Parts: sequence; structure tokens; C-alpha cells
Amino acid sequence: MSTRPSGFEERLKAALLARLPEAAPAAPARSFARRYGIPLTVGVATASVVAVMALPGSTRNGPPPPGSPSATPEIRKDPDGSLRFKLPAHDQIPALVERLRELGVPAVLVPKRPRSQCSEPGGGYRGPQADPEAEIMQSGKDDFDFKIDAKTVPAGYTLTFDWADYHPLGEQGTSFGVIETSKVPSCSIDYSEGLEEALKARSEPSKDPGKTVEVAAPTPAELPELVQRLQAQGISVAVTEKKPPSECPHVGGGYRGPQADPEAELSRLGDRDTLKINSKTVPPGYTLVFSKPARPSSPNARVGFGVKETSKVTPCEIDFSPSGSD
Repeated sequence: MSTRPSGFEERLKAALLARLPEAAPAAPARSFARRYGIPLTVGVATASVVAVMALPGSTRNGPPPPGSPSATPEIRKDPDGSLRFKLPAHDQIPALVERLRELGVPAVLVPKRPRSQCSEPGGGYRGPQADPEAEIMQSGKDDFDFKIDAKTVPAGYTLTFDWADYHPLGEQGTSFGVIETSKVPSCSIDYSEGLEEALKARSEPSKDPGKTVEVAAPTPAELPELVQRLQAQGISVAVTEKKPPSECPHVGGGYRGPQADPEAELSRLGDRDTLKINSKTVPPGYTLVFSKPARPSSPNARVGFGVKETSKVTPCEIDFSPSGSD
């Protein structure tokens, strides 16, 4: 199977990435495609989930009341009998699955759980299909639609949606896939960092993160002044430079991954240009690290940023980009 994106997959990838938060300077051990579930032909990795999109989270911890406006997205029926609907928000998933089942679609909720509470290995979902009409996500007028028919959800297969009853804690986004009915998992692992601690803390009085400093993500020219200003405020901050392998022995990595508690994220979902610095986003023993591009004068040069344990901060990191610059 080719791993080169086709036209449809390229547009799907663009739509997915437009709604996803940017990654930290160094990705966690899980691959980009595994983390976000982008199909094999787009992400070149396991197709354990067909697609995931990051949507604005809700503060509701359970499904919305029946009959509420957001209870379920509109389900349209085409002349050929196929069903179409938009990607649901997290709050809409339970009602959507119930409605699909009423319409005869084999659909189930798969509960998300912390790693210690789920032993399912994952995987087994349908990958990219040779026939574009067999893809669960179809190009619509303005966006992408789910299309449900005998090709996209064949006999003996089930459409699954992950569901977290602790939302908005945990992994953000809407996860779905098509899998053989006999292989439907009993649960799905939530890989966000600090999930069990966040769930435990939810039943305790909230802790004040202290003073919060908000700054704009810097350009290479603005970086030195910003670092001095943050250090003057007592914030642990460092700069690491991107360099070719011949000039740097450090491969990078070790940065904090997606956090179970949205308040512990360095930047808000959908706002990569503003950094939120406090004791939750940069905890004691951790450092805010800015990654200086190898060619800061390049028009496309960008400063990366992330949070990692202070003892693991290095003065440089190998630049693996083909052009030798960010």
C-alpha cells in the first residue's frame, strides 16, 4: 500500500491539522499518527483510529440532557439511503450513537480509561480503502461528512466512538473508527499525562496555580529579550539551539506531552501564539525551554517551545529537518 497522500487524503489531512494544536519542540514517544489517529496514507503509522479532530472542549462532565440543542448533530439521508452527518463534538457523541442505533447502524461507545484501568492493545481498525466510496469520511460541500452505508460500515463491522465521562479532562478531540464487530474493544487507553492525578484532584479543593504570566510566542529576534524578562520574574527558562548532528550530540525529546488537565497546557487549544506560564504549566522541577532555529534569519524560522524536567535540559538539540532549519 502506498504511503503517499492522494488528493482526498491531502485535503483531509489539512482539515485535521487546521484543528489540532501544534506539537511541542520534540514529540513524545507515540507517533503523530498514533496520537491523532490520522490514516496510514497520511500519517504513515498504525491506523488504530481512523481519524481524530480537536474541537473546543465542554465543561460538562456527562452527556447533555435529552432534547437539548446540542444533543445530536443533524443526520441526513441521501436518495440512495446512505446517512450523512458532521463530526460531532464530545457532548454530542452519546446521543449520536443512540440515534444511529435507532436507524439500524451498528454503533457503540468505547469508554476511555487511564492506562492503569485499560489493558486493550488497540489497533484492528480498518485502514485507508482502495475505493474512495468506502471511506467513512467523505468530502462534503464545505467540510467533511461521515457517510454511513454498506461500503463504509460493511456487514460484520461496527462504527465506534471513544467517550470519556471525565471530559474535559484527558485527551482532547473526537476519536472514531470502523472495526470488525467481534474485535470492538471494551475500552480505549487515554495517554494524556497526569490523568489519574487530575481525576483524583477533581474531588479535592482546587489549588491556586499562583501568578500567571501570559506572553506572546516570540520570533527569533524577540527571544533574547523575552528570556531575560521571564528570568527576572523568577521563571525557570532556558534556550536550546538547533544544530546539525556534527555539532550537537543531543537528540532532544523528553518534553511534556499532552496534559490531562487543560489548565496544565502551556498554550490554550487553538491559541498557539500565547503562552500561559504558572505553577501548573511549568511545575517545580521543570523548565520552559525555547528552541532557537538553526537559521534564525530565515523568513520561515520559528521558535519552538515546550516544558521538560530541568535536569534534562540541554544547550542544543539535533536539527533533523531536511533543510537544516525550522
